[in-house]
Amino acid sequence: MWLGAAISIAEIVTGTLLAPLGLSRGIAAILLGHLIGGGLFLFPAGYLGAKLQRSALGTAKLAFGKLGVTLASGLNALQLIGWTAVMIVNAQLAMNAVSRQLIHFQSPLVMALIVTGLILIWLRLDAQRLFQLNNVIVGLLVIGVIVMLGLVFATPASAGVPTTSSLSFGQAVELNVTMALSWLPVIGDYTQRVDRPAPIALVSVGGYCLGSIVMFMTGLLVVLRTGQTDITTVLTQSGLGLVALLIIVFSTVTTTFLDAYSAATSLANITGSRAINRVAMVVTVMGFIIAVTLSMRYYENFLYLIGSVFTPLYTIIFVTYFVRQASLPLWANFSWWLIGAVGYYPLQQLDFPGGTTLLVLVGLGGLVWLSGQALPLKRLA
Repeated sequence: MWLGAAISIAEIVTGTLLAPLGLSRGIAAILLGHLIGGGLFLFPAGYLGAKLQRSALGTAKLAFGKLGVTLASGLNALQLIGWTAVMIVNAQLAMNAVSRQLIHFQSPLVMALIVTGLILIWLRLDAQRLFQLNNVIVGLLVIGVIVMLGLVFATPASAGVPTTSSLSFGQAVELNVTMALSWLPVIGDYTQRVDRPAPIALVSVGGYCLGSIVMFMTGLLVVLRTGQTDITTVLTQSGLGLVALLIIVFSTVTTTFLDAYSAATSLANITGSRAINRVAMVVTVMGFIIAVTLSMRYYENFLYLIGSVFTPLYTIIFVTYFVRQASLPLWANFSWWLIGAVGYYPLQQLDFPGGTTLLVLVGLGGLVWLSGQALPLKRLA
């Protein structure tokens, strides 16, 4: 499931942004970013969900009480609705490009409707059938990506690589980290009902990181090899035709249904509704409505916004559970969350090689721990 979540056009598109770094520095940024995002954030978040038998954001109750769960759930639902829209937009752009070449037809609305309809079908499947179908689709996607890369590298190399941005190494690391962080408020939703917290969390994070690293490297290598920064152009010129179209469609579906389901789980934390699948279908439709009017101009800003909100939130949760086994007063935790969210952007200006997220984790985590020396603590039940 998590390998399939990582195989997406969005991950490849983000990987193309790293091309100005060149091959060796680009790969280093990818590996470091996934080590930070997966090892320091996704793994403990998945472990907490399984250990406490709570949804991803249900664990926020440790440090922020019921109000914190409600607020974090609302923010997560909003970002996942946004992700649903982003995924549909990415898919319809790529589908249009391939469809135009194959059958001389293009329509953003029709392509978005196709993807949305398939996501809704995915959400209607029972768990066992979904698991079996998802495994088959993911296996085919892996084969399809390998074939795509083979065809790309069979073409003559480009004379040069476009340098349309001045991306630094630290910014590149942060893009990798924030892509992983987008799953941070999600992973616990899928580990909360397992009986082996550490192994399941490790396998989930390993599956995601493996797939994500390959997708980022695909985007990076395609640009360095072809000189094309638009992945849809590469797909149309790859000679894959219908295979490319199917890769786009089903990679979007296997990723986006996770977003929609977890958005519904977050909304259930607020409303108390148990009709998770129905709410997830409503979320998908909302994502579709946004997608038909969405501009991808703000994609990088969207990724950074996710980092600014959820990095300090989970830093405080991790210090509360793993370090102190005790919580600061609610007002103190909320204050630190706000300080971390606001401070994220000035810290970006430092251009730290390990990325802003690592700075927030270490700096804010230390401050939360130190404040516990002076403030009263409440032991966790």
